[in-house]
Amino acid sequence: MKKSAIFLCALFLIFASCRKDPTPGSDPNDEGSFVRVTDAPRAWDGNKRADITYQLLVYSFADKDGDGWGDFQGLTDKLDYIDQLGAAAVWLSPIHPAMSYHGYDVTDYARVNDTYGTMEGFRAFVRAAHQRGIKVYLDYVINHSGREHWWFSEAIRSGDNPFRDYYIFSDDPRADITAGNIPMIRTEGASGYDSGQWFTVSTTGSTILKFALDWSNASQPRLTVTETGTRDPDNPDPSVENAKYLYFGDGVMKKMYHLGADQYELSVEFSSSWGFLIRTSTTEWNNKTKYGAQSQSSARISFGKPFVLYTHDDAGNVHDLQMPGSTMFHSHFWTNWFADLNFGDVETSENSPAFKALVEDAKVWIDAGIDGFRLDAVKHIYHNEHSDENPVFLNKFYQAVNTYYRQTRDHDIYMVGEVFSGYEQVAPYYKGLPALFEFSFWYRLKWALEAQTGCYFAKDVLTFQNTYKPYREDYIRATKLTNHDESRARTELGNSLARTKLAAAVLLTSAGSPFVYYGEEMGYIGSKSNDDLYVRSPLYWGDGYTTNFTDRIDPALSTVVGTVKTQEADSTSMLQLYRKFARVRNTYPAMAYGTMTEHPLYNDKSSSAFPQIGAWYRISGSETLLVLHNFGQNQLTISIEDQIRNAVVSNGNVYVQEEKDYTRVKMDAYSSVVFDIK
Repeated sequence: MKKSAIFLCALFLIFASCRKDPTPGSDPNDEGSFVRVTDAPRAWDGNKRADITYQLLVYSFADKDGDGWGDFQGLTDKLDYIDQLGAAAVWLSPIHPAMSYHGYDVTDYARVNDTYGTMEGFRAFVRAAHQRGIKVYLDYVINHSGREHWWFSEAIRSGDNPFRDYYIFSDDPRADITAGNIPMIRTEGASGYDSGQWFTVSTTGSTILKFALDWSNASQPRLTVTETGTRDPDNPDPSVENAKYLYFGDGVMKKMYHLGADQYELSVEFSSSWGFLIRTSTTEWNNKTKYGAQSQSSARISFGKPFVLYTHDDAGNVHDLQMPGSTMFHSHFWTNWFADLNFGDVETSENSPAFKALVEDAKVWIDAGIDGFRLDAVKHIYHNEHSDENPVFLNKFYQAVNTYYRQTRDHDIYMVGEVFSGYEQVAPYYKGLPALFEFSFWYRLKWALEAQTGCYFAKDVLTFQNTYKPYREDYIRATKLTNHDESRARTELGNSLARTKLAAAVLLTSAGSPFVYYGEEMGYIGSKSNDDLYVRSPLYWGDGYTTNFTDRIDPALSTVVGTVKTQEADSTSMLQLYRKFARVRNTYPAMAYGTMTEHPLYNDKSSSAFPQIGAWYRISGSETLLVLHNFGQNQLTISIEDQIRNAVVSNGNVYVQEEKDYTRVKMDAYSSVVFDIK
């Protein structure tokens, strides 16, 4: 070796030994001046201090038995994967029997969906999760059940059936709401009536009806509906010229008989929860080819009386049709698949049959070992989402369930509610529940990344906190990026992997109890505008556990993101970023549950200097961590006066240069660093 080379090596070793952590490395843009930080966190003792929850959809997560559907055994086999993400809890999408794949139209709250396995299989999963220090939360839908729930089937058997009180029925919804006769909608008065939320159901099964159509005035066709005793056979005439069709029920379409002189007639065994349409085409739905009653009409269709059909390019369904022996039920989500549960006056809601039944069914899952519930759509239980009704109801439900839970536990049950709104509307719901999802966290983070203004973010978080405090001092902020009802974070951020990594780093270094939606840790893409299934794609494990829920995903997903196996082998992958930031969050009490305060210099008050910088402290006792994020697309250099011990975690390239009274920090675009400071 040449003497000059030996001298340089010696000089470098002396320089390195004199410096504090972070471990030095060369910055090719500024040789010998800045040194690149290297993560040097404390050893993790295995304590899951951070309240990180992993959200997954059972049906698309992991398939063990090879039928294409996720199952409890596959979920159990993949618990180590969840454990490596530092999750202290896992939230399962509805696991009950249901009408549809997603499970939010429950048909029995006290059973498991046979597709996923057995109750014993579920209990085994819970035990395996607990062995790893992972709690289990279940999705619990208390706003509505599926129309095929056995409660609803009983309710429509007769007008005096005891289960009638479980749901919201009315023979004249407009009049009943106006008169204040429906407690679930009472506080809104007449403005709470929406014909699109009411659907007809028969208490006597199918009824044979005759439809007589007068088409002599094509601009105002007239229809008369009457009862009859005998149904017509299906019309065998295959011609479509001037044909008229009756469309009803679950996609039933029958051709009417042409009697001549523009008169048409058909008698059918009629059963439909939404009504019917008259169609002039078997294929095309627009351009005035479907005809129905105007849903805003004040008068319901009367049997035996002609009425004019209404048409335009998007003619609506007949919502006010009433058959003999029928009534109408309410569904806040404008679908006849859901039937809203009825809890009566909120002041006495705990005495309602539906309330008691939901509590009893919740006990089944507590006995199975679960640790909490995620409550779906809690602002839609009572119709008026801005009143105190829902918070009052939620408090009653929480107390009832928790009373049973505390009989076998030494702590309160975890219960988090979904109020799909900004933080100001969320805040009053803390009067009802200890934890609520903070959608504003993602809204503001997304805006900050788009605007390249991290300087306001700490202030935003503190604003949220101060808004919640008057309602509940011990509030729990369930922070998140996206979930199963939203487009994927990466898609929302322009498919930028760098910005998506920064979003993850911000989530895991901010105050709150973070929720991670499965696939986000992989950098999944997917737009809800295409279909819900585009944001509910299966995990590509790289083995035989991937489910068949792959028919409606972005075709670029597998090539852009790769498999779990490939990302585990890549130290720079999104998956590895989540793992290391989660590990640090679990290691340091300041990061897990410490307070969050603004940096004295890099904040909203001095945003003109370095608006790209998001900076805050996380503090617990004597432990203080300094968090720095570059929300911008360009490299920048800032100066900090804090005395740095070392970098505990970073994302991207970050360099430091120590001066006498301060430290210069150079950060690449969308990079992050957390310093342990003296």
